[in-house]
Amino acid sequence: MKLIELKGVSKRFGKNIILEDVNLSIEEGDILGVVGQSGSGKTTLLNLISGFIQPSSGKVLHSFRATGKQGSLSKELDKIKKLIGYAPQHNSFYPKLSVVENMLHFGQLYGIKKPVLRNNIISLLNATELYAHRKKLAEQLSGGMQKRLDISCSLVHKPRILLLDEPTGDLDIILQREIMNFIQEVNKQGVTLVLATHQLDLLEKICNKVIIIHKGKVIDNGLIEDIRKPFLKEDFTISLSPGENKERMISILKTLPVENIIDRGHYLVVHPKDTKVMVNSLLKIIEEENLYLHDLDLRKPSLNEIFEKIALEKLEERKPEEKVTRLP
Repeated sequence: MKLIELKGVSKRFGKNIILEDVNLSIEEGDILGVVGQSGSGKTTLLNLISGFIQPSSGKVLHSFRATGKQGSLSKELDKIKKLIGYAPQHNSFYPKLSVVENMLHFGQLYGIKKPVLRNNIISLLNATELYAHRKKLAEQLSGGMQKRLDISCSLVHKPRILLLDEPTGDLDIILQREIMNFIQEVNKQGVTLVLATHQLDLLEKICNKVIIIHKGKVIDNGLIEDIRKPFLKEDFTISLSPGENKERMISILKTLPVENIIDRGHYLVVHPKDTKVMVNSLLKIIEEENLYLHDLDLRKPSLNEIFEKIALEKLEERKPEEKVTRLP
C-alpha cells in the first residue's frame, strides 16, 4: 500500500527552483534511499514528505487512513503528524536534558499519554542500548549514542514512517554500521523508512528503492535492481606484477573484444564486449608470451559508480553555446 505519493511536486524559494516535477511513491515497508550531492534537494524533499513545507506546485498525498483512501498531506497534517517521525541532519535533542527527559519531552509534544509513553521509552532504551545511559545528559553521550538518542526521539510516538536526514553523518565507519543495523531493525518492526544521504555504499546495503536527485531534478527512481540493470555489464580490474610492461598489456587488450580500457596507475579497468571470449583470449596470450598478472578480478559497478555515470550522462551536458569546440 502507498503511504505517501508525490505527484508533479515542485518547490521554489523566490526565483530559485529547489525541486522540479518530482513523482514518487513510498510503499509501506519500504526503505527508500534519497541520493544526491549536497545542495541537490534531498532535505527539501524530506521536508515536503513530512509536511514541514508545502509544495509550490503539485500534490503530496497520504494513505494513512484505515480505508487506505488518499488524502492531502497538507490539509490533514494535524490529524496524521503522529504517524510521521523525522530526525534531521543535525541533532534535535536538548543537550542539557537527560536521555529519558529528552524522550519524555518529544513524546509529550505528540500528546502521547504517560503510561503509553513510558512503555515506548522503555522499549526504545532497550532496543538502542541506551538504558545504561538513561540518566546521562545528552551532551555527555558519545557521537553514536547521541545519534541513537536523536532517532529514538523521532520514534517515541511510534510513527508509521520515519524520515532520516544524513543519519550517519560525522560518524566513523564502525558507528555508521551500528546505526544502519539499528535502522534495519526499526524497519523490521514495521516502520517505513526514508533516508537521505550522499553515502551510497551504506544505502546500497539496506535500501530496496532509491530516488536519485541532481540539481533539483529526479534522474532515476525505483527499485535498486531495476536501476542497476542497464549498468550491469561486468568489468575487470587487472593488477600487473612488479616489473611487467603496462603498455604491452594495454596493446594486447586493444586486440581483444573490449569496449574501454581505463588506466588507474597501478591497475587497469577493462570493460569487455564479450566476457568469456576476452578472458579466454587474454589468458591464452599471457601463457604464450610468459606474462604475469598479480590479480584479475571480475566486478560489477557499485551504486556510487552508477550514480556518477547517470549524473554525468543526463545532467552534466553543457548547453550548445557553452560547448568547447576548440582549444583557446
